[in-house]
Amino acid sequence: MSSNNSNTINIAITGVGGQGVLTLAEILAKAALHCSLNVRVGEIHGMAQRGGHVVCTVRIGENAKGPIVDPGSAHLLVGFEPIETLREIQLIRQGGCVLMSSHVQYPVAVSMGQADYLDHDEIIKSMNKYTDKIIEFDALELAAKAGSTRALNMVMLGAIIGTGLTPITEKVAIDVVREAFPKKFEKINTTATKLGLEQAKSCS
Repeated sequence: MSSNNSNTINIAITGVGGQGVLTLAEILAKAALHCSLNVRVGEIHGMAQRGGHVVCTVRIGENAKGPIVDPGSAHLLVGFEPIETLREIQLIRQGGCVLMSSHVQYPVAVSMGQADYLDHDEIIKSMNKYTDKIIEFDALELAAKAGSTRALNMVMLGAIIGTGLTPITEKVAIDVVREAFPKKFEKINTTATKLGLEQAKSCS
C-alpha cells in the first residue's frame, strides 16, 4: 500500500443508523489491537436516531495519531448502502478502493416522497470520478444466508479483510468476532464474516 503515510491505512465506514456501522468499527479496531497495531477510531453521526446518516473512521498504523480521515485520504471507503457511500465519496484517495453493499435502504426523505433516489448507474458514474476500484455486492443477501440480516456488518468486516488492504488476518478477525458476541450468535457472525471475505476476494 502506498501513501504519504506508508505505514498507515485510512478507512471510512458509512451507512445508516441501525445497520451496525459503529459495531463494525469497534471490532475492526479490536482486531487491529490483537495484531499489536496502533489504531484510532472516530465516529460522526448525522441524525442520531435509527435511519440517520452515520460515518466512522478507523486509522491503522504507526502514523495514525488521531481518528480524522481527511477528504482525499481514505484508502478504503466501506459503504453499507449505495447513496450513503456516494455521500462520503470525497473521502477516497486517488486509486483508493470502494467496498459497497448494493442493497438499497431508502433514506427517510425518499420514503416520505420528499426526495428522489439516484439511479444505480448514476451513483457508480459519480463514484468513478474519484476511483474505478469499486467492489460491489449485496451484503444483506449474504447476511441472510449466514442466518440473520443483522449480521450485515460482519459480512462487511469479512469483505474488508478480503480486500487485503489491511494487515489483519482472517484468523484474527474470526477470533475477535467470536469474542465480541454471545455464544448463541457466534456461528451466524463468523459465517457472515467468512462469506464477506470470500466475496471480496472473488471480486478483487
